Amino acid sequence: MIILKSERFGELNIDENEIIYFPIGIPGVPFDRFIIKDLIEPVKWLIAIDDTDVAMLIIQPFTYFPDYGFELSDEIVSVLDAKSEEELEIYVSLLKYNDGVAANLKSPFVINKNKKIGVQILLEDDRYSFKEPIKK
Repeated sequence: MIILKSERFGELNIDENEIIYFPIGIPGVPFDRFIIKDLIEPVKWLIAIDDTDVAMLIIQPFTYFPDYGFELSDEIVSVLDAKSEEELEIYVSLLKYNDGVAANLKSPFVINKNKKIGVQILLEDDRYSFKEPIKK
């Protein structure tokens, strides 16, 4: 058990099995170990365990974007060590946008929930944007 103290989150008790390793990192973030903690369903926090000030709000996109989808390259599947689609969870980050909230559908997080390996990928699909408004 790891205990982290944070101004934002208070004391976090983390089981080592919760830690998600991002072997190729997250662009712009100097850490590679994270945890996911619930906020208010369906919103969660993705928190860097090496600096809890580095955290972002995430959601699984299918609640708001049911047609969202993409294919993973063989290289990414290899990094994730995924044998089936059922092992994978998809998250997108949230950001304030105008008077509401938007989702970054262009750069999803893909996590092998069984092996606790994650990647953030950049989609070349023009259907998706970095700031897709979430409609209430």
